[in-house]
Amino acid sequence: MAKNSYPQGQIDDMEPSAVQEIVTSLKQLHDRGKPETDEEIKQRIEEYFSFCQKSSIRPGIESLCMALHISRTTLFNWNNGTNCSKECKELIQSAKAFIGAYIEQVMLGGKISPPSGIFLMKNWLSYKDAISIEESIPNKEEHAY
Repeated sequence: MAKNSYPQGQIDDMEPSAVQEIVTSLKQLHDRGKPETDEEIKQRIEEYFSFCQKSSIRPGIESLCMALHISRTTLFNWNNGTNCSKECKELIQSAKAFIGAYIEQVMLGGKISPPSGIFLMKNWLSYKDAISIEESIPNKEEHAY
């Protein structure tokens, strides 16, 4: 029987035990409820990364949002300081930096392919393919003697 090469095929081909382990871990994260204060958000983020260390869940934006019971839009807003305190903004920025460093390390270590890592960094961490005009123009002052 030929293997399904479509993306959905990879999900369909997952071992039932792997699916069970991931769903069980995600349910544990979800069942913790929504944090209400900055201190609870801080504690939940710490618990989230500790949970990732001990479970089948890898650090990522979607599972972080689920652990906090917020949408990606709310995470984006908090990251920019909208509808949250300064402390909350800093907590979210720190958590996203941790996830970015994790993705960088698994990509550089050959654990995920560069295209997959680049895709995640663009979608989760606002990385872009861009060329700056300023960078492409030589600075005449650098060459003055």
